[in-house]
Amino acid sequence: MRDDVGQGKIILPEKITRDAVINVRALLSHPMLTGMSRDQAGIPIPAWFVNDVEVTYGGERIAHFAWTSGISRDPYVGFSLRASKEAPLIVT
Repeated sequence: MRDDVGQGKIILPEKITRDAVINVRALLSHPMLTGMSRDQAGIPIPAWFVNDVEVTYGGERIAHFAWTSGISRDPYVGFSLRASKEAPLIVT
């Protein structure tokens, strides 16, 4: 792993009741390099960006995001979710 990449973070409400609609936010610390910039010596910096994000809830895929190099540094996604069961929420 590169030094300039941190961990992802999922932000949920403090208290969640069954069948409540909650707002989920997922943040990712990542430079999202487009491949269009150069370092101080003028050497092109290769493209390096997240292009596929999947969200599962209780083992079921509930969202999929296909990103391009146009997504900004340290991207985040937000969506609403009905908390219909006690189950893991995973963003990969």
